Amino acid sequence: MNKIKEQFIEKASSNEMLDIVECLNRAEQSNLLIEVVYTALKEMASHPKSSPLLCLQIAIEDWDC
Repeated sequence: MNKIKEQFIEKASSNEMLDIVECLNRAEQSNLLIEVVYTALKEMASHPKSSPLLCLQIAIEDWDC
């Protein structure tokens, strides 16, 4: 199998990726997907060492999803 495909499959099935999907689903169900993603991106820009999951979790809390 192609190394890039292997890495993608490994990441796609990781717990962190599943948690990210869960956060995005919560935001979408609250009709706040754009706001949450924008806030998470701002958080990532302000704190570049933070993980994408942590930034999404912070954004979810900020928007009360």
